[in-house]
Amino acid sequence: MPNIYRYGRCWISSEKFLQTKTNIIMSLCGACMVRAALFLSLIALVGWGNTSLASEPLPAPTGPVILTITGNIQQTNAPGQARFDRAMLESFGILSLTTSSELSEKPQLFEGVSLRAVLDRIGARGMTMKASALNDYQADIPFEDLQYELLLALRLEGQPLKLRDKGPLWVVYPRDAHSILKDVRFDSRWVWQLNRLHVE
Repeated sequence: MPNIYRYGRCWISSEKFLQTKTNIIMSLCGACMVRAALFLSLIALVGWGNTSLASEPLPAPTGPVILTITGNIQQTNAPGQARFDRAMLESFGILSLTTSSELSEKPQLFEGVSLRAVLDRIGARGMTMKASALNDYQADIPFEDLQYELLLALRLEGQPLKLRDKGPLWVVYPRDAHSILKDVRFDSRWVWQLNRLHVE
């Protein structure tokens, strides 16, 4: 004769009691598996150090260097530096962004490459990028700003950015897509004539 156990306000047999315990354990394990799957999905989404993206050696530039990145980076093509010419940057794929700026209330078409993609390629790790321009202007760009998908603009309204047009590179924020980006703090990070980034 099976033993009788009390479960809550009910009396059930030993077989039923064991089955109930098994169901509870399976439910808990299922919940754990769901949480583990969500955690792994989050890691896949945000990356874990981006080490795999910087596994291949960085080729040397064959044209004039327009961007040099130094500091805490994994891949270099010169002593302590990752140097990029225009062709190397364009190989990341050209993206477009239409937005207004501090200098123009009318939205303008910017074309360039993802700053995040460039940093991932060389395994850049840090909290801040010190952006320097040919005109000696400097600004600190927090890594957390990458959530806004910053653009390294190479062209404005279909025309290549030249030195007199704030080129050859211009850090562009999607100002019209996020109201917070219209704050003066972010306006100061639109570094034009950009030629150097130092990762700290």
